[in-house]
Amino acid sequence: MALVDLSKQVALGIDIGGTNTKFGLVNHRGEILAKGSIKTATHPNVEDFIEELYGEIKPLIDVHCSDKQFEGIGVGAPNANYYTGTIEQAPNLPWKGSIPFAELMKKSLVTLYNDQ
Repeated sequence: MALVDLSKQVALGIDIGGTNTKFGLVNHRGEILAKGSIKTATHPNVEDFIEELYGEIKPLIDVHCSDKQFEGIGVGAPNANYYTGTIEQAPNLPWKGSIPFAELMKKSLVTLYNDQ
């Protein structure tokens, strides 16, 4: 069985609140490599929120993950449904109804390219 070098693993944590959303890149020890925040309440449209969030986290990933393995993203949000990847009727968020948040994040963070 091969040993895994955890020192090169990095993850992104996102905490969505009614007023602000905070995010940070952490290493395998939980040490913060980079962090930031954006206003949640100023985005009545969830797609605009994700676009700004992506614009803030992409440079952090580019800088801190160039020689590391990006392991994944964890998101905390009010009324988040772990099983469906949705945010359900969150009373303190500007977006109402059932928001397919995980799917929207996947669309903004994943890029498909032709490697020919």
